[in-house]
Amino acid sequence: MEIFLMVIKYVAAGIVLLAIIAAVILTISYNSMYKAPPTVPEEKTFDPGNIERTGQKAEFPVLVPVPRELDILPGSFRLPEAVNYASDTGINGPGADMIKQLTGLPVTDKGTSWLRFTEESRLPGQGYRINITTAGIDIEAGGDAGLFYALVTLGQIIEQCEGTIPTLKITDWPDMDTRGVMLDISRDKVPSMETLFGIVDFLARMKYNHLQLYVEGFSFAYESFRELWEKTETPITGEEMQLLDRYCAERFIDLVPNQNSLGHMSAWLATDRFRDLAECPGGYKLMGLIDMNSTLDVSDKRSMELVRQMTEDMLPWFSSGYFNANLDEPFELGKCKNRKPAKEKGVGQLYIDYVKELESFIRSKGKRMMMWGDITTRHPEIISQVPADVVMIEWGYESIHPFETNCRRYHEAGLDYMVAPGTSSWTSITGRTDNMMENIRNAVAGGLKYNAKGMLLTDWGDMGHWQYWPVSYAPLVYGAGLSWNYSSKDDLPLADFLNRSVFADRSDIMGSLVLNMGRYNQFEEYEMLNMTTTMLTFILGLTDKVIVDAIAGKMQDGLFDLIGYDDELTANVRRRFDNPGPYDYRSIVSYTGMLRRRLAETEMDRADAQLIKDEYSNAVNMIHLGAHARQYMMYRRENSAEENIRLLEKIISLSVAVEEEHIRLWLARNREGGLERSLLLIRQLRKHAERDLKIMQRSSLERSVIMTGEKIAAAAAAIYIKTR
Repeated sequence: MEIFLMVIKYVAAGIVLLAIIAAVILTISYNSMYKAPPTVPEEKTFDPGNIERTGQKAEFPVLVPVPRELDILPGSFRLPEAVNYASDTGINGPGADMIKQLTGLPVTDKGTSWLRFTEESRLPGQGYRINITTAGIDIEAGGDAGLFYALVTLGQIIEQCEGTIPTLKITDWPDMDTRGVMLDISRDKVPSMETLFGIVDFLARMKYNHLQLYVEGFSFAYESFRELWEKTETPITGEEMQLLDRYCAERFIDLVPNQNSLGHMSAWLATDRFRDLAECPGGYKLMGLIDMNSTLDVSDKRSMELVRQMTEDMLPWFSSGYFNANLDEPFELGKCKNRKPAKEKGVGQLYIDYVKELESFIRSKGKRMMMWGDITTRHPEIISQVPADVVMIEWGYESIHPFETNCRRYHEAGLDYMVAPGTSSWTSITGRTDNMMENIRNAVAGGLKYNAKGMLLTDWGDMGHWQYWPVSYAPLVYGAGLSWNYSSKDDLPLADFLNRSVFADRSDIMGSLVLNMGRYNQFEEYEMLNMTTTMLTFILGLTDKVIVDAIAGKMQDGLFDLIGYDDELTANVRRRFDNPGPYDYRSIVSYTGMLRRRLAETEMDRADAQLIKDEYSNAVNMIHLGAHARQYMMYRRENSAEENIRLLEKIISLSVAVEEEHIRLWLARNREGGLERSLLLIRQLRKHAERDLKIMQRSSLERSVIMTGEKIAAAAAAIYIKTR
């Protein structure tokens, strides 16, 4: 017994010794991995004069899209108080209500017709000619759509001219036949019907003619699966889609049904009913970091049965001849259940076999299938097998995306395709203005060079869909302008148009202000992909810097693996991460704070003017919250306990204020479903701050012991992350 006790004693001592050695080694490892953050520049003072008052006393109304041909003539026409119009038998007028909506003037049948519509077969179907003389206005159009767009242009002129408009001639038609927008209604935020109708009105005034509402999960009310969503979600119903479809059609917008049908199926695969349809039921680590369980098992016939039933539920509510099945980012495809067939015939072939089966079904329903092109671009060997009737969508949301190269591939393969840049609004809070503009320019240029069918400008809602709707106005105007008339790219009056026709700001501040709100990322360490590093902090939480650095390195390597099909793109991405600067939280806070002060000076003549101000004000609070959180995360080991306490108290106070206001603003434009998910990262950040504050408020000895333990745990976690 004594020998047994002695053995136990020595074993225990050995375990303790090993633990001490491991703790020492991990502490040394932590110290070697910890890189002190660079010194942050002194706080800058930003001149409010940087937000110029643009567009004051312009001689001519600001028009977007910019007309192809515009000649201003001597003289003017005094607008009557009501519209009296006449239309020849070759063209249909849009109706009195629509004319009133577009021109802002009531319609009458009294007096002489001063607005006259004529068909002109030599113009393209969407083309028009406006001739304003001192005696009236004549509009020639190639078709009903062309007449509608002429009235849109006329409405822009009228709203800016206070009753007297200059005599002029405009001849115009679009560069791209299809000019579309895709709005994400599945990353938590589902707009109210009132909001959706308002969005459609805005898109119509920008001459968009194609709209998709992106659906994954249960943002659409699938009747066959009611038990999966009716107690937790607030989706758009079929009847509501049908109302929206008709509303769009009256404005020459094709509302295209959209539903993800292979990847992005997490919500479905999280249910007991469909859990066993996952390619990787046990989950899969994307880039070795991100837990994924989002892709259907393509070898299980029940996967296709599910997608078919989903489609059967959705299609009857739409009049469009198209259907976007998406089919993008099936990250786990061939990684688990289908590892053997993927190895035998390739992941690309596994994918295209599924595509062909689904396309055959969609075609049997009288629809033409659309799909994203990321997998065919990554596996060019399958592009020749893409069904001829499919419309490919070439997407990329960075300024460096190789649109021209990929557009050429589709063109050479003889496939119809669209280009899909992004608004850069998501995971940025107030946008990434400069990236957005270059991304759209490159997409449209590549599409026009290689005969794209059109443009689909995407507005996503990743990570809680925190950007408020007005953040998307500027990119939507810019995308409309370039897809209609690309030659206007260098002189598009974006800020002026935002002031006058979007925000109706008499102070001429708002246009430049919202563009500059999307430039706070100039003070971050580097130009992050698909987000800002301020937003990235919300995702990571108040994690130790050593772990954050390990995650960042792993993410960068993972990104290169994901985009590895293109050497030039990989090289461009690497250059973004080379030689990072300091995270200049002082300038971020000062810069956005200055912009918020200018916000109070705006004089918007809109029903939702105060709501817009409140939305941007809370967006600035979100940025400040992220900036202070990143400041703490990077500099907490350099700070004194007192400095950290003050910073943590500020983070907690801001997070409470942001959450309360976010709830109110969300419900002003959107349905309640998804709101709780949208708040998760804010609440997580607050909990982390409350935890650390309790530690910082302990005695110096207790803090030292706890922080040493944190170092050991952080070193172990960083080593684990790096070696996965």
